[in-house]
Order: sequence, then C-alpha cells, then structure tokens
Amino acid sequence: MGAGDTVLVQGTGGVALFALQFACAAGARVIALTSSDTKAALLKKLGADAVINYRQQPEWAPAVRELTGGRGVDIVVETTGATLSQSLAAVGFGGFVGVVGFVGGLETRLNVRQLIGPMVRMQGIVVGSRTGLEALGRTMSLHRIRPVIDSTFPLERCAEAFRHLERGAHVGKIVISL
Repeated sequence: MGAGDTVLVQGTGGVALFALQFACAAGARVIALTSSDTKAALLKKLGADAVINYRQQPEWAPAVRELTGGRGVDIVVETTGATLSQSLAAVGFGGFVGVVGFVGGLETRLNVRQLIGPMVRMQGIVVGSRTGLEALGRTMSLHRIRPVIDSTFPLERCAEAFRHLERGAHVGKIVISL
C-alpha cells in the first residue's frame, strides 16, 4: 500500500480504524463504510476521503466504483466476511482483498469469476510475526498513530464489555483493564 493506492475499509471497529490510519500515513486515498452520520464524521476526521453509509446503500459496491471513476479500489480490508461478494465487486483489476475478520459470519457465497476475471488476490490475515509487530510499532511512533479507544471496562465487568461489543455501537477498541 502506498501513495496513489485507494483503500476500502469497513466500519469503525479497531481493525478498520487502524487500517484507515495506516493507509493515510502511507499516502493512500481511503474510502470507508459505516452505519451512521456520527461515525462518518469520525472517519473523515481520521482521514477518510469518502464515506458510504451502508445502511442507506446496502449495495455499496457500485458507489465505491463510482468514487474511483469505475476502476475500483486497489485494496479492501474485509472485516465482516459476509460482504466478501461486494468487496470483490468493489476491488479493481489486480487488486487485493485482505480478509481480516468474520463478524458477519463464517460462511459466504463466492462467485469465483470475481476472483479469476479481474485477477484479484485474496488472503486471510491473522496475527503476524514479532518482526512485523516491531515494524508496526515504529510506524505508529513515526506517524503518531494512536488507537481509538471506545471504552474501558475493569476485569470484573468483562461480560458487560462483551455485550457492548456485541451491540456493535462501539467505535474503535474496547479495553479491559486489569
């Protein structure tokens, strides 16, 4: 990812917000998906160039295509799993879809032609190496990237923190303090 690339991030969870911040630091253009005007304002404040409300536009891939002049994005950070078909419709020729999460479920329908025709690369992403984490820390320090913290719960209120997460109203990370 770098200057001149266009990146699509999904939502306002911790992964999406970090992806947005890193993409901006790399000089990429960012299109973000969210569910409310309040969350859209935060995404723009963090550097998103365009925001699409997926509640108002449930079929958001055409809007992404329109924002890219029909070309599609270079990179999709797929955090739901359930929107993989739309992510593939939004990514451009030779693009990359990083599947980072599955909050929408573990299974989805996939049209293989969406991968083969435009030569899309797709990869599942999990925790990386220590070397990668150290590089991440240096990048965060250099670009002054900080996590967005939604709320903090003491350990004894851990169940409440999980209920808060399940409601999906959070923006950023939910922290459990020890």
